[in-house]
This record gives sequence, structure tokens and C-alpha cells, in this order.
Amino acid sequence: IRTSVDHGTAYDIAWQGKADATSMKEAIKMAVLQSGHQMRFAHGQR
Repeated sequence: IRTSVDHGTAYDIAWQGKADATSMKEAIKMAVLQSGHQMRFAHGQR
């Protein structure tokens, strides 16, 4: 499973406390959700 945030590296605001981590958090949540579905499918559960 691969997820990705929807923006670039934002070097211009790095280490300034301006970045918004919402997109990263949502990508992680989606990976967790998808991995659960994948595990159930692999074990014959749907």
C-alpha cells in the first residue's frame, strides 16, 4: 500500500511551524484502513 500527501516538500516553510500536517495524517489513516481491508481479503473475509 502506498499513499502520498497532496503537496510538495514545502522547503520554503520548513522548520517555521507553518506546515499543516492534515494531509499527511489523512494519508496515514487511509493506509491503515486499506491495510485492514487487505488483511481481511487475504484471509478470505469480506
